[in-house]
Amino acid sequence: MRRPILGLLAILVLLLVYHVLSAFTLRVGECKPKPVDPNLRYLTRDERGVLVSFPARIGFPPQAKPLTVLTYNISGHDELYDSSHIAKIAAVINKLHPDLVGLQEVHRRTYQSRFRDQLQELEAATHMHGRFGAAFTQYGGDFGDAILTRGDIVSATVHELPSVGEPRVLVESIVRIDGATIDFYVTHLITWGKYESNARNQQLHCLARMVRTSRYPYILTGDFNAPLESTEIREFRHQNAAQICGENIGISHPLMKERIDYIWADYGWNVLSAKVLNIGPSDHYPVVAELGWNR
Repeated sequence: MRRPILGLLAILVLLLVYHVLSAFTLRVGECKPKPVDPNLRYLTRDERGVLVSFPARIGFPPQAKPLTVLTYNISGHDELYDSSHIAKIAAVINKLHPDLVGLQEVHRRTYQSRFRDQLQELEAATHMHGRFGAAFTQYGGDFGDAILTRGDIVSATVHELPSVGEPRVLVESIVRIDGATIDFYVTHLITWGKYESNARNQQLHCLARMVRTSRYPYILTGDFNAPLESTEIREFRHQNAAQICGENIGISHPLMKERIDYIWADYGWNVLSAKVLNIGPSDHYPVVAELGWNR
């Protein structure tokens, strides 16, 4: 009886070791923002975070209604034990009627998703357009971030973030919606709380550099795995890369009892509302904001 149990434990240990080592990466301090012709950019702040005038030539159209933005860590691995998990996530998205959605912990054909393509299922259930950015490949499937939008996705690029351990990325999409062109970003920063504060700080510095290469008005969404009062979030805010949407809107991770999920916006946006909603099957609550253009 003891031998089968020891054999099973050995298999589990080997699987755990493989799970860690197969995804392990070392990108300390690496950050490669894309080069941008300054003559083609529409800036609200320069690379130093200094406010500059916003050119009228951008031709941003008057809004018939606010732009509704959602960020949501969907805990895609929960599909392993709940086959209806993604259907429940789709129901939350459909209830909120967002224009742009940033998704984290999305699985495509991993064993945790029962080898299903979660983004494909969400596109079908929400009737929105999607694009996926893989952080890493494991067990023959992909894990990463994704966007959904009722607009048109012109392009999508995956930028590697400095990482130690599980790799992290920033997915940048150029979206045309309601006659406007927007840079939309989604990311998921490293976890492990205060133990990875320095690593997250590197990633946040990189995010600030990345969004400043945006040609168009931009929005940054994601699970930052750090509360507002953390050193790294305070330093990120000090860099003036973007304004926070919703200052004190409550916790977004009920188990941790912290707000770690964020929507950040270019300074041309007017934040009309922002809130955390206590709904859905994920261990994270969705965060939603309404943005108007501050002309």
